[in-house]
Amino acid sequence: MLRIWSGVVAAAWMAGVVACSAGGAGGGGEEGFGAAGGASGAGGASGAGAGAGAGAQPGGGASGTGGGGGAPIVVDAGSDAEAQGCSKVDFLFVIDSSVSMQEEQAALTAAFPRFMQSITQATTVGDFQVMVVDTDAESRCTASACAARPHATCTPHACTNVATGCDATLGAGVVHPRGAGSSERDCGFVGGHRYLTAAQPNLGEAFACAATVGLAGAAAERPMDALVAAVSPALNAPAGCNAGFLRSDAVLVVTFISDDGNFEDTGTPQQWYDAVVAAKRGNAEAVVVLGLFQGGALPNPTKQRHWYEFVQRWGARGLRGSVAEPDYTPFFDSAIGVIADTCERFEPPQ
Repeated sequence: MLRIWSGVVAAAWMAGVVACSAGGAGGGGEEGFGAAGGASGAGGASGAGAGAGAGAQPGGGASGTGGGGGAPIVVDAGSDAEAQGCSKVDFLFVIDSSVSMQEEQAALTAAFPRFMQSITQATTVGDFQVMVVDTDAESRCTASACAARPHATCTPHACTNVATGCDATLGAGVVHPRGAGSSERDCGFVGGHRYLTAAQPNLGEAFACAATVGLAGAAAERPMDALVAAVSPALNAPAGCNAGFLRSDAVLVVTFISDDGNFEDTGTPQQWYDAVVAAKRGNAEAVVVLGLFQGGALPNPTKQRHWYEFVQRWGARGLRGSVAEPDYTPFFDSAIGVIADTCERFEPPQ
């Protein structure tokens, strides 16, 4: 059974993760997380959650079983687990920042501590990076908008602290959310990065600060555009906004969350897939994609087919769930086995 590294790093991460237990419930919806037939997890590993929550709908036919509350998930990864495996994971959260997303952002921050604790207990990973990006660039609260007739979501804080530079760049890590429903403060990331690292003393609190991106984003949500930008060579260059986040010797876990019912992104599912694979130097096996969107838990959704098709391209390493669920814990529980299996099989570039 894969267990965690040495005590010092583990203690720092667990203290920060468990410290934050932000509550909140996502909006109710017509479908649950779904239940898919077939083997659980991916490639033999499975994630079993406590409780009665259903597993996520997978991209390639496999599913885990989720559950709300209870102890973190621990995965049996097999007898050869010590021979292989990753020691690093980069977590990228792409979060819809439009006016309807307050409950969904709260549900995400509430589920995060258990998710991270389960990851650390189910894998050999000892080096995490966690970055949040939103689905807009400058938001509704631009300098010109604030000087004229600002949108109702443009608070005094947003208009006196107008985003510039990386703060106003689509795909750049969020460090200071602005506008109604957001944390409206600098989140205090250590190290001067636009992402959290294992050195963050208050991980759960800092993540909740960044992930509460607020409601001042444009109505045209573009999570795929934000994802492609976040992993682009420009933003990950030494002088780029996200410099140092994307590591060639780490597994990349992408989570995107949106309740948009339209097709606002540019490009196609294949182009988005290709961009992410290129960012991982052609190694699609080093990527896990988790999507929470309208109809995401349905076997063959009619809404948001573009996001459904994107997740499907990742096979067993792609999981889908409903953004309308009030509790995201079962969905993230169902991903633990997939992430653990991906990590176990990962071979860092030489």
